[in-house]
Amino acid sequence: MTTVYIKLKNLLFFGVVLLFVAFLWFGFVSFDGKNNVANKENISNNSSDVQENKTTSPEAAVPTVTIEPQDQQVNKENFFIEYRLERDRTRSERIEILREIVSNTNSSAQMRQEAQQKLIKISDDIDKESKIENALIAKGFNDAIAVIQPDSVMVIIASNGFRDDEITRISDIIIKVTGCKLENVMIVPKAK
Repeated sequence: MTTVYIKLKNLLFFGVVLLFVAFLWFGFVSFDGKNNVANKENISNNSSDVQENKTTSPEAAVPTVTIEPQDQQVNKENFFIEYRLERDRTRSERIEILREIVSNTNSSAQMRQEAQQKLIKISDDIDKESKIENALIAKGFNDAIAVIQPDSVMVIIASNGFRDDEITRISDIIIKVTGCKLENVMIVPKAK
């Protein structure tokens, strides 16, 4: 009965994570799609600069695209979005590999048990990272990313620097959620 509950819980959790990643991905693709439309308009406006050769295929013509610097606020938001997407993609790949080991009948019992323990650890880390990120945002920070590593916890926070009281607040949250020691906490400011 317990095994079925864990599998159902893991399956449900994986589904929620997958739905979250898909939601973020579609939002990112939609945002990127708007930029692509603007770039296509730029390319069509600059088409007079491109000489087309009638004997070559349309793919041979290479238009010149000018890349304009983006607003720093967009870059900051993109950093946190892209970091989360990459983290979720990497985890999804790792989870898939571990699930294959668990479901493979040729895997030894020890390998399956280790894979199950790693899946539970990943699930626990995802939960703790989410709690840390949400608590930091609730404490007034603009955005944060938490990464639980085997020997430490790293937190990246949108800030140009921290006051001593902010470092204490951040450290307290991390220690309370993860139970790690203060010397294993790494706080990284991401310039606004």
